[in-house]
Amino acid sequence: MSGVFGFVSLRRAAEIRELAEGMMASLSRGAGVVCEAHVDDGRGLVLGRTGIGVFNPAPQPVWNHDRTVAVVLSGELYGAGVPGRNGHDGSDEEQVLAAYARWGEVFASRLNGTFQTAIWDASRETLVVANDRLGLYPLYYVDLPGSVAFAPQVSAILADPQVSRRVDPAAVAEYIRFQHLLGDRTFFENVRLLPNGSVLSIDVRQGRLALRRYWDFDRIPTLPAGVTFDEAVEEAGRLLRQSVERRLKAPGRVGVYLSGGMDSRVILGLIGRQRMPVPTVTFGQRGSRDVVYAGRIARAMGSDHHWFELETGAWVPQVAERHLELTEGYQSWIHAHGLSVLERARQLMDVNLTGFHGQELNWEDPALIHAVDDLSFDCRLFELMTSQTTWPSIDEAEEATLYTPEAASLLRDQAWESLRRETARWSHLPTHLRVASLSFATDRRFYLYYTVFHRSRIEQRFPFCDYEYFDFVHALPPEWLFDRRLRRAVVLRWIRQLGRIPYDKDDLPITDRPSRRLAALAVNKGKAFVNRHGWRVFPELSTLHSDYEGWLRTDLRSWAEDLLVGDRSVNRGLFRPEAVRSLWHRLLSGMEPDIIGKLAPIMTLEMLLRQSFDGVASDHVPFAVGG
Repeated sequence: MSGVFGFVSLRRAAEIRELAEGMMASLSRGAGVVCEAHVDDGRGLVLGRTGIGVFNPAPQPVWNHDRTVAVVLSGELYGAGVPGRNGHDGSDEEQVLAAYARWGEVFASRLNGTFQTAIWDASRETLVVANDRLGLYPLYYVDLPGSVAFAPQVSAILADPQVSRRVDPAAVAEYIRFQHLLGDRTFFENVRLLPNGSVLSIDVRQGRLALRRYWDFDRIPTLPAGVTFDEAVEEAGRLLRQSVERRLKAPGRVGVYLSGGMDSRVILGLIGRQRMPVPTVTFGQRGSRDVVYAGRIARAMGSDHHWFELETGAWVPQVAERHLELTEGYQSWIHAHGLSVLERARQLMDVNLTGFHGQELNWEDPALIHAVDDLSFDCRLFELMTSQTTWPSIDEAEEATLYTPEAASLLRDQAWESLRRETARWSHLPTHLRVASLSFATDRRFYLYYTVFHRSRIEQRFPFCDYEYFDFVHALPPEWLFDRRLRRAVVLRWIRQLGRIPYDKDDLPITDRPSRRLAALAVNKGKAFVNRHGWRVFPELSTLHSDYEGWLRTDLRSWAEDLLVGDRSVNRGLFRPEAVRSLWHRLLSGMEPDIIGKLAPIMTLEMLLRQSFDGVASDHVPFAVGG
């Protein structure tokens, strides 16, 4: 994947080339990866970047005129409404150098784009690392006595043998309860994720590290009083169209991963028929809503559409290790869909316009948005995060019986305490902005990893994360976002022809007329009644593009049993075997829906432990590790 990396330590200058080689070897795996670095033995400095040759094609680092300041950059800048070099005097890297020369370490706050960058200032002997306002490219760092390392993957940081692999118990507890991590936490105690909108400054002479946030949700502007919903629809559509236009003008073959949902159809619709045929890609099992409705949307727009069928689950074990390598366990294997068709999709496009964060609120819940106090907010958020963010996670009773006694002393109740610490960071915000900030934080720590593994072959652009659109939509009353109300209205205002095609979540057309919605609902119920009580004459579309639970009972059964209750898993001493077997048998019975959300994180964690810890001394982790 693309990103910047580096290391600085005067004390360890003698090791610097070996450290650089280790980081580059970790980041260079995969086809078409470019990895290059500047190494300064005298200063103990590594400054590098990795990419797939789509963005930032020129060699890096780029230096200023007197070679006192060097920059590496991954991503794109957007200036004067035009991304990349088209709207600038010089390359994106040169623009970063100019911004740093003018504004110093606050330079990142003056840039508009999706990026991460690192600057070496030799005159100040300072290394400055920054990301974009929303932190759309993950960047990790570790601060050790006398040295700092950063990279787009934790594995590159762990290439340094002095970085401890000691597992953070709170991270394990969060992962099992929420299926993702919170805040800046990683699975390793000393390694952190750089917060969005941040600048990390390392003063080499003084041996000091400073982390400063230049943007957060307290910077969301207040809209003028009296803005109506119709005005909001008009402005949201205008800003979203502008965002798509910006991302189409940048270099590269642009395509869209198209589903039956709302967000990808809006992106394709705003591209417009005059630019067709752009490539669109859909994957999934035959007869699923995604496949059927995406095909209809593609035909309506005239795109160059490609459907890749997921006929069985046989592909999962074939890509699971690669998915784990790319996402490093921060996203479980049940979200690897798309990886199996990535090479074929790469033949069609260089860049995908992703629908990431198209649903601005994960939790459309009045009790949360209008919580009476902080405790009620935290309790409600905990319930929603474990039951409605993705598949339901383990509940309180299951957690009470899941861990071995030794592990329980470290992990029990840690997820709740972590959540309370995280929400305390946002307690100064109005409740609706607190919900918005935590919703985005969840997207960043969970859904963003879809773009992470796709970026191993196809770069991503983020129309819904355009700064102007993002600020506007998050300043609106949250109720306007409930049930995709604003998005539905944008469809009807700007691309009404796509509203006739049902939305996959409710299987109903997008309409502003309640009578039409009721009529469509009655037709759907009538068809279902005939199929159930008479002849099966109407097609029944599956709601899932990938039947993971069904595959676990068939194609994936032996693979799953090894990860869940195999000897290596049992001997690890983390989970009680009888508790895991009970969850497994519940899934096999088919009598309860959604058990997969309870098992998938356990399976992914086991894969991570096998990859990262088996054979490593047990004092590196807080529980026994077999090998």
